[in-house]
Amino acid sequence: MKHFGIYRKLILIVGIVIAAVSVGNVLFMESSSALMLLIICAFAILCGLLFLLDFLHNRYHDDLLEQITLLIEALVEQQERIVFPENEDTLTARLQHQLLKLRNILTAQNQMLAQEKEQIKTLISDISHQIKTPVAAANTFAQLLDDKELSDEERSEYTATLQTSLEKLTFLTNSLIKMSRLESGMIRLKPERNSLNNIILQAVKTVYAKAKEKNITIAFDYEQNFEALLDFNWTAEAITNILDNAVKYTPNGGIVGLTITEYPSYLRLDISDNGIGIPEEEQAKIFGRFYRGKYSAGIDGVGIGLYLTRDIINKQYGYIKVISDKNGSTFSIFFKKEEP
Repeated sequence: MKHFGIYRKLILIVGIVIAAVSVGNVLFMESSSALMLLIICAFAILCGLLFLLDFLHNRYHDDLLEQITLLIEALVEQQERIVFPENEDTLTARLQHQLLKLRNILTAQNQMLAQEKEQIKTLISDISHQIKTPVAAANTFAQLLDDKELSDEERSEYTATLQTSLEKLTFLTNSLIKMSRLESGMIRLKPERNSLNNIILQAVKTVYAKAKEKNITIAFDYEQNFEALLDFNWTAEAITNILDNAVKYTPNGGIVGLTITEYPSYLRLDISDNGIGIPEEEQAKIFGRFYRGKYSAGIDGVGIGLYLTRDIINKQYGYIKVISDKNGSTFSIFFKKEEP
């Protein structure tokens, strides 16, 4: 019933014309029998028109409901279907527009759920792979320590190895917990106006003992105080991860330097070292989860630190980049000074 509106108007016009003609004839007719016949005929015609109008109205509503049903079915099946003209400002066109918007929203949500499901599967696989090695090592050396005939030297060696495996497992577990809590949104960063200088000093304190063991100098000396919108603890965690890598990959007696540069919208923190450097082909990969480069063999780590660092910085509207060669690496972190 595409043209129901036109049909209804025509029927109403015909009914009005018949009624007008009938009234005119009644006024000018003198015969009562002819007058009665005319009234009956006019009444019958009007009743017929009303029944036709009712029939067309019902057909129109049936067709309208069928078209709306097709729209809803397309919504359920996540298909795009245009039933009503989009260039008309009618209730049905507006309803169709809203249903199409709802379809797009549901499609986007389903895609996000599928991505999250895939991320969870990948995360579980990565966790299983990373935990397997230290757990197996700890279990092996725990069984070896049950041997009554072990010498004191062997027992000390096995105990030290077991302790190392447990420490690695503890570090890995804590890192995975932090990563999973950040990714799942269980932890929300709360950027506040904080001193970047104080955050850096907190991070330096964390790695100072390791740097001292390798006679590495950490250089950071600023009289000016720089402030930005930062979550104090998580930003300190991010900077600590980079400093920890710098200390691990810098030879004994090396230097790790921190410098701050101020821009109109950002604060730039450069963390430089004179370590072994990062090959150019690996520089785009080092921020990936569990990625470890070819120079990392024999050095403690699980490949989570830089991944966490980038995630923390991104969540505060900043970004991070790296420049590296055989003379060392420089990680540049850009912190947003004001709220976007």
